[in-house]
Amino acid sequence: MTRRFARRAARLRRAVAVCGRAVPFLLYYGRYFLHANAVVAWEIVSPRSRLAPVITTLPLRSRTPWEIAALAHLVSLAPGTLVLEARTAPPELLVHGMHADDPRRFLASLRDLEDRLLAVVRPAEGGAP
Repeated sequence: MTRRFARRAARLRRAVAVCGRAVPFLLYYGRYFLHANAVVAWEIVSPRSRLAPVITTLPLRSRTPWEIAALAHLVSLAPGTLVLEARTAPPELLVHGMHADDPRRFLASLRDLEDRLLAVVRPAEGGAP
């Protein structure tokens, strides 16, 4: 009975830890997604075009196919960005951005998204999952 209780308690601690990491990411991505929608909506209704298209290669820290696919889907889900190609060796994404006035800042925002995603799906170094 105590072993079963210990296993359940360990599973519960892992679930709480994952939720604790997931909630801040979901809030961040919600803001990212809404901002991208607002930028594209403004582009549609404004008479002047602010398009600054760019195609860039994003080298990835993601290693597993799941991590790469999750990041590719999150990038493509936001309006104004599209993953054109996902490579696994070396891991990288070829990304098109519609509103990338500064390509370095665009790339930095994609890296930030990847870092935040990896913080959720990978356990902290040396910590409990």
